[in-house]
Amino acid sequence: MNDLGGNFNQRAGTPGALLWPAGICAGLHASGCREVVYVPDNPLSHILRALERDYPDVRSTMATREEEALGIAAGLYLGGSRPALLMQSSGLGNALNALGSLLLCYQIPALFIISMRGDPGEWNAAQVPMGRAVVPVLDAFGVQHLTIDRPEAAEEMVRAAAALAFGTRNPAACLLPRRLTVPGGQA
Repeated sequence: MNDLGGNFNQRAGTPGALLWPAGICAGLHASGCREVVYVPDNPLSHILRALERDYPDVRSTMATREEEALGIAAGLYLGGSRPALLMQSSGLGNALNALGSLLLCYQIPALFIISMRGDPGEWNAAQVPMGRAVVPVLDAFGVQHLTIDRPEAAEEMVRAAAALAFGTRNPAACLLPRRLTVPGGQA
């Protein structure tokens, strides 16, 4: 069932508005995240559109690479903001050195929202290795993470991960599996 027709993943009473991006945005806003740094990705575009539509006080900054996004987020935090980072799972691999040598080393918190690739239903075989490695890599780096497995849990889980990140001064992540972001697992 597609995301604009039927009942999958929709906010009640709002035709065409997806529940999971709305919940993520509500969680980001409630957690004080007014700065979102992102590298473009199709599932994450739903979050960016919802932020623009529903939360005009949140500023989105596009980065060209994930390690650049981490540098921007570090500067935002040091300037007094609570940054959120939006990236695809393959991009986490690009960001590992900046994660370990900047954010973790200097206890700079950020909330990662990671759209997963390589899950069952993945059409691009090149996405599978890093998709499989995300959880073990985050574990190895000591980055706590939650998987948003149901659209209606998105806001609560984002709030919990943000409280963890900003309360401990260490990055935390919310993982968005394809079964959440891509109805039927295709994209």
